[in-house]
Parts: sequence; C-alpha cells; structure tokens
Amino acid sequence: MLQRIFLIWLIYSLFFVSCKDKTKTYTPAVTVVEGQLASVENPLITLQTDVENKAPIDPSGNFVLTAKIDRPGLYKIIADHSEINLFLIPGAKVSLTGDIRNPNTFKFKGTNALENNYLVQYESLKSSSPDQDFTNFFSQNETNFINAVEQRTQAFLSDQQSYQKDNGTFNDEFAELMMDELQYDGANLKLNYPDFHDYLKPDSALVMSDTYDSFLQNLEIDDESKLAIPAFQTFLTLYLTFKTTQEKTDSLTPFFAKKFNNIGIKFQNSKIKDLLYYLLMKDGLQTSINDAAATINDFNKLEKNQKYLDEINTEYAKWTHLLKGKPSPTWSYKDANGVKHSNTSYQGKVVYIDIWASWCGPCLRELPFIHTLEEQYKDKVAFVSISIDASKDEWLDILQSKKLKGSQLIADADWHSSIVTDYRIDGIPRFIILAKDGTIYNANAPRPSSKEIRAELNAALEFH
Repeated sequence: MLQRIFLIWLIYSLFFVSCKDKTKTYTPAVTVVEGQLASVENPLITLQTDVENKAPIDPSGNFVLTAKIDRPGLYKIIADHSEINLFLIPGAKVSLTGDIRNPNTFKFKGTNALENNYLVQYESLKSSSPDQDFTNFFSQNETNFINAVEQRTQAFLSDQQSYQKDNGTFNDEFAELMMDELQYDGANLKLNYPDFHDYLKPDSALVMSDTYDSFLQNLEIDDESKLAIPAFQTFLTLYLTFKTTQEKTDSLTPFFAKKFNNIGIKFQNSKIKDLLYYLLMKDGLQTSINDAAATINDFNKLEKNQKYLDEINTEYAKWTHLLKGKPSPTWSYKDANGVKHSNTSYQGKVVYIDIWASWCGPCLRELPFIHTLEEQYKDKVAFVSISIDASKDEWLDILQSKKLKGSQLIADADWHSSIVTDYRIDGIPRFIILAKDGTIYNANAPRPSSKEIRAELNAALEFH
C-alpha cells in the first residue's frame, strides 16, 4: 500500500515538474463570487482570502462577493457557521447555489466550475472517511493507524482520478494544490495522533517509534505560497505543538510560552511567523487566558501584521476581567432539591467548576475523572458542576443514572445563563478554578482527564 501511494505521488510530482514552464503567471485582479444560498440567517457573508471580504446577503440568499487576489488558491466562503472551500484564480467569476444546511447541494458555475464541483465531492468524501469515527481511528496502535491514514489518502487519490476520467482534467494549479492539500491533511492526522491516542487511552503508556516523525522530512514548513492550502495552515499550528512537545526543556516555562518562543526559532518566513503569533494568541484567549496575558507584550513587539495586532488586542480587552486575581462574576443556581448555591457559598475553599450538559459527549467522558479528583482532594477542594441543560428532567436523569456527587446545580437559562456570558463560554465542557478568597485562579482550567490538573489544583491551594 505504501509503495503504491509513493508511486502515485511520484507520478504527480513528475507531471508538475514537466508542466512547470507552462504554468500561467497571474497579476492581481478583482475576483467575483456571486450566487444564492438558502437557509442563511446571518446577514453577512465572507470570502476569506488574505483578508476577510464581507458582503451583505439578502433575505432570499442572494450575494455578491468581490476580492482582489494575486494567486490561485483554495479559499473559503463563510456563511453562518459553515465554511465552503472553493478554488479561485485572479479575475475569476464564479456562481454558487445551494442550501447552507446541506453541503451536498452546492453547485458551482463559471470559472473553474469543474474544480469547484469536485471540492464539493471531496468534502463529502472527507465527511465519511474513517477518521470521522474518532474513537476507533485514533485508538489504533501506531502501525495500524499509519496504515489507516495511508489507505485514506489512497481513497482520495483514486476519487480524484475517477472524477477526472468522468468529467475532464483539472486545472494544473488546482491539481498541484490538491496534491499538497492531501499531503498536509494526512500529516495533520499523524501530528494529532499522540495527543488523541493518549486522550482516548490514558493508561496505554504510548511510546512512539523512533521513526514516527519521518513523514515530516519532505514537507515544507516555511513556504508562504503554501498558505493558499487550507490543510497547511492547520499543519503549521500542529507542527509547532508537536515539535515543542518533543523538546526536553525546563519544566518551569509554561508550554504556551515555549510554543510562542519556538515560532521565532523554527520559522524564518515573516508572513508565516506573523500568522502563527496571531493564531497562537487567538487560541490562547479562548483556552489559556492567563498564559495569553503573560505573552501579550511580547506579541505586541513581534507581530508585524497590523490587522492581527488590532484584532488580538481588541479581543484581549474583552477577557481581562477573567484574569487570575480578578473577582469572580457572580452567579446563583439551584440544586436538585431547589436549594440555591452561589459563588460566595464556597469561600474559604478552592472551587473547581465544571460547566457541562447531559447531551455533551466530551462532558460525560470527564465524569469519572472528576470523581477521582473528588476522592483525592476531599475536604480541600469544592467540586461544583453547573449544567446548562435546557431540560431539567434530562439533567435529573443523568444525576441519577451516573450517581453524580459534589454540588450539582443547573443554570437558569442554558446558553444565555449569566455564568456562560460572563465567563465568555462558547463551548463545553469548560472548567474554572476559583481561589480560596473567591477570586479567579484560572478561567480556562485544565480538564479532569488532563495531566496538568493536579499541579494546577495544588498551585491553587497554595495561592494567596
């Protein structure tokens, strides 16, 4: 299987070497994407190139997006919370129709319609590929996992060949972009494997083979032309995390700071470094606000892209009320017996808060780990679980079936509850640690299943 895939890559590579002299050159030109999308609620639609190009979309779903682009690439349309990948060349005129709730209905006409309609088929194939069965795919041992990734790549390559046989040959630039997309897409799965496997099988003591990272040897990491490939942008952040994890450095420097410092060490291209500083800080504001706060000054010195600077600093200002040492936002919710508990009910103890819901699979997976922590930190830490279930009956059913302990509360307005809005929660489970004096210790605390949680709770117990 590996030999066959290598042969296909070789044929693709030889083809592009022979065609290189024939590749068109482009000058920046206005590109137009228009059409009609059903079921869109947001009145704005975005074409994401090097910048965000926004346009109104009327109640009937009609829109006209324009952008000046300077190179062929795989770009994105964003409508509501959905993303639509499309291939554009400078000066293209593209028409798109479909229902945003059903990607299989998307239909392209105009420039490069052949390639864009293939992208609809490609995304459909990805949505049914083996990695969508997250648990089984990433629970495999290393050998079986690598084979599964290669078989997945083979399926995509075969699909491309069949499509072209039936519909015509791809544009040269598109074919090369898709070759790179598949390479980086497969690499992303391999970069995620150690963490995902450890998450699913924490007792497996996974040890990667010495040659596991050999797939990185022939991949470009510092070529800004690859930024036109969606999988490459994901690859950059995963590569940074993977390489930082491999380092045997001091344990006193937070992992976030190590990653930030490694951007300047492992990358030379200024555009890629600017993007990585931005992406890391953007993620930090959502998942590690204290680390992001400790790094914001360095970010402001090193980031050269003014758009990124403005966005991060504007967003950072919205999070400063949740930094370590700030007063906790107030909340008060009832338990199963109707007794009210508030954030002040637990002062004098460190409080570990779990924001969850009965319908949330990752939330339920953390429950056994919370139980273990409760046993280990009995009489030291108050464990408070606040459900944002819309149905009280479903919440009560889980309490009984799972025999949940600790303070079990239910919020009064699901996603609109004050604790959700005040703590800027847009995904669950979310964990929060309050210090003994009721102030915030960590508004984005580690999960109960994480390796870091005990050190974090111990530090909170010592915090004054």
